[in-house]
Amino acid sequence: MPRTQYGVSPWVDAFPKTRRPNYPRFRGTESYSAVIVGGGLTGCLTAYAFAAAGVKVALLEADRLGLQGAGRGPGVLHGEPAASYRDVEARHGRKAARGLFESSRRAVLDLAAAARRLGVKSVETHDALRVLASFNAEEKLLIKDAALRRDAGIDAVMVKAAVATRESGVESARGAMRLRDWGQCDPYELLVAFAAGASERGAMIFERSRVKRIKTLRHNVEVHAANGVLQADTVIICTGEPTELYRSLKRHVSVQERYVVRTDRLSATVRRQIAARARLITDTEAPAHVIRWTADGRLVIAGAEGARKPLRIKRHTLVQRTGQLMYELLRTYPPISGVVPTHGWDLPIATSADGVMYAGPHRNYPQHLFAWATRHDPAQAFLASRILVRHYLGQAEREDAFFAFTRG
Repeated sequence: MPRTQYGVSPWVDAFPKTRRPNYPRFRGTESYSAVIVGGGLTGCLTAYAFAAAGVKVALLEADRLGLQGAGRGPGVLHGEPAASYRDVEARHGRKAARGLFESSRRAVLDLAAAARRLGVKSVETHDALRVLASFNAEEKLLIKDAALRRDAGIDAVMVKAAVATRESGVESARGAMRLRDWGQCDPYELLVAFAAGASERGAMIFERSRVKRIKTLRHNVEVHAANGVLQADTVIICTGEPTELYRSLKRHVSVQERYVVRTDRLSATVRRQIAARARLITDTEAPAHVIRWTADGRLVIAGAEGARKPLRIKRHTLVQRTGQLMYELLRTYPPISGVVPTHGWDLPIATSADGVMYAGPHRNYPQHLFAWATRHDPAQAFLASRILVRHYLGQAEREDAFFAFTRG
């Protein structure tokens, strides 16, 4: 029986050490057209997008690429910017809501195509099911959400309890909404591939190069790293959430901890008992769970969001939340009784008030672009990278404004 590894990402753990990126520290003084701060998925995808567009770009990561959040995600590509279309439309109107949801759906397909060109084999696209399983959830709200999506021209289909049970394998399913164009991947493999692709196209990538200060001048920006200074026309902040460098912008997001568990391989007997057809399942709980079936017969469940815990109780909380998620997974799939988790880990996330990421400029910070609150979702990170490069090139599209700080 395997022993559970706590605080360890299975994607990083399984990745061959000989293939892990090892980029140099930045030293000296250099000039670039654009400097990216943050070496997670958004940072690496943005470096790739800028380098592919012919921009002289450098990326600075304080530690090692992908080890803080990006390589610790559940590896789910959400084909929507937020779980509730109803709430987004109520806040921003139908035009903006439709643009947000259509852009996010296309991002999954575009990322999958780009990943295949780079030789990434772990990216798969599937429909997902949002299952109504708990009697605490209001069925009418889910039906209303699907109806509003259809009225806006977004593909959303409600399925009855029998179909939901057959496709999800969840015996208590009372119905479900089919969600088009979601996906799954190994997030660390994806990050490594895009970082390598960016480097091959001329991007300079520097690890262990913490940014200490960013100074905005009249016509450019100075980025002061631990061992040198970079000058750039534009600095692009891809740190997932505001750091101490941007304390005044912390009001835009709330920070939490999400927890993720991966099980051991399920036996063929257990898989037959569950007989799930859908590879990606989410629910209507608060907070919601996301469950993915991996190609090698494991289950990954993410959820149990809560406030970030101090370091002294972090380990205890991680063990407790791993047990909680395994219990909730067992309630969803009773045949997994006796299956143990191989990994249980935490994931720092930031979310905006409406659940939608921010990508673009901020009026108080000239020569800056930002991408925050992507929740380490590879599809949202990919979409953010495209929005950022369009802003830099002066080619912003109409839908890009819906992801801006000014959307309300």
